[in-house]
Amino acid sequence: MQWFRNFKPNTSLAISDRGLAYGDGLFETIATVSGTIPSLLFHQARLARGCKRLGFDVSKELWQQWWGFVQSLAEQMPNCGIKVMVTRGSGGRGYLPPLQPDFEFLVGVFEMPNYQAQQKEGVSLLLSPIQASINRSLSGLKHLGRLENVLAKQALSNQAFEAVLLDANKHLVECVQSNLFWLKNNQLFTPALHQSGVQGSFRAKVLLSFEGVVNIGSYGVEALYQADEVFITNGLSGILPVTQFEDKSLPIGRLTQKLMDQV
Repeated sequence: MQWFRNFKPNTSLAISDRGLAYGDGLFETIATVSGTIPSLLFHQARLARGCKRLGFDVSKELWQQWWGFVQSLAEQMPNCGIKVMVTRGSGGRGYLPPLQPDFEFLVGVFEMPNYQAQQKEGVSLLLSPIQASINRSLSGLKHLGRLENVLAKQALSNQAFEAVLLDANKHLVECVQSNLFWLKNNQLFTPALHQSGVQGSFRAKVLLSFEGVVNIGSYGVEALYQADEVFITNGLSGILPVTQFEDKSLPIGRLTQKLMDQV
């Protein structure tokens, strides 16, 4: 993996950086295709929302410089993955952030994983023993404080590709590194993320692309047992059909395949 810090090759960061100390920052994981970023607008929109909610007052000039650099890497290294991290930098007194942050812009370039087998054959899901935290102030954000995902990944056995996280109310939230969808009677369902979880960039693409009724709300695990089709989404993998949830077998359904073909 090749790393850049503030537009220059660099693998070092100040130990006083607030991203390290407090998780005070955001990140995006971006797929490129033949030198382009198909989901660019979705990543830009999510990072902009995150910056606004965390009070990152990023100038228009710096914003354009950030994304211009990302696009230049995509052009130079076709079919790579790009991880972007933005921290508030160092400074402030304890938790209190500095009034004028000196943002750190960190970019990593890596070889894209190959998900062709999973796209063709489907993946399996289990219920995770790790609970998704409820916090309206942080819900939806792809912030750097991802300890529950670390614990959930650590707990994930080799028997499944992904695991489903529930919140304290036993509502479906998401998977360890994917958003969760299912279909019932030709209608699309996905958990609301106003209290927990991450608003995935590919999740947004699916919601815009589905030609039918979309239901976003609070659902228990029984919804997956009753589903006709289940799939998960991630910015790198796209749509992955689910063929096994716990002890329930599922088909790669017609609507899932249609979305895979068009999104």
